[in-house]
Amino acid sequence: MSGRRGARRVQAPTPGELGLPEHSALTIEGRIERAGMVGTHLARLRDRRERVVWRSDWATGLWLILGVLATIIVVAVVRFFI
Repeated sequence: MSGRRGARRVQAPTPGELGLPEHSALTIEGRIERAGMVGTHLARLRDRRERVVWRSDWATGLWLILGVLATIIVVAVVRFFI
């Protein structure tokens, strides 16, 4: 037997033991995964395999909705002060 019977190897707790999801932003695995996703997204944008949100097909609809909401707010403010 070894003379160091009482010595144990201390391991760092796993994310599950800390109450974190496995791929949380607070774990090394989560940070690596997110960095990989950002790199993949940027490479797809560069190669034009993916379009940015404001140039997508449905961005016009979102701008239209935003314009209608802004118009409603302006009309409500004008009617309130007149």
